[in-house]
Amino acid sequence: MKAIVSVLFLLSFCFSSVLKAEDSAWQLRNNSQEGIPVYTRKIDGSPILEYKANVVIDAPISKAIALFEDEKQIRRWYYQCVRSELVENEGPKNEIIYLILHLPWPVASRDFVFRRTKSVDPDGTISYVLTALPDRLPAVKGMVRVKSIKSIWRFKSLPQNKTEIYFQQHTDPAGSVPVTLVNQLAVETPFYSLENFRKLIAGKNV
Repeated sequence: MKAIVSVLFLLSFCFSSVLKAEDSAWQLRNNSQEGIPVYTRKIDGSPILEYKANVVIDAPISKAIALFEDEKQIRRWYYQCVRSELVENEGPKNEIIYLILHLPWPVASRDFVFRRTKSVDPDGTISYVLTALPDRLPAVKGMVRVKSIKSIWRFKSLPQNKTEIYFQQHTDPAGSVPVTLVNQLAVETPFYSLENFRKLIAGKNV
């Protein structure tokens, strides 16, 4: 009898694990006619969706990295960003950056302080991990400081001087903001950020 109960418990656990994995599976949220597919998924303990997207651009990885690492240019391509600046350079692999995002009325603007950490894989793929540092700078009047951000950017060199860019992120915007709006931005932010980045690389207006 104990053996039967143990087997039933194990099967129940495995079944619940499968359901949990299905709940957190990535779902395509847009058509990929522009070559920028966007996926979202649920995260345990958060009503905010995580998102990921990728794009292939017609530029060598060195040119893509130069634009990405230029903090002053972030506001030109990152969706809804109106201010971007370097707070501190901690060395060749770590920088602290400050951003302001202007969100649709009546939601208050958000500001971010985060550390961007760079790594290079043996195959030449360059990755950046962004982690929030909400207490690194004093609070700014009229702004809501983002408390949590988990972000990954990955740049991979492709043949014919092309580069694949992969972007994955989950953010807690803090403060009072409708979940429906935040989850709408979970589709818009990666799409328009990568589209703007691709346009800038090609010398087009954003």
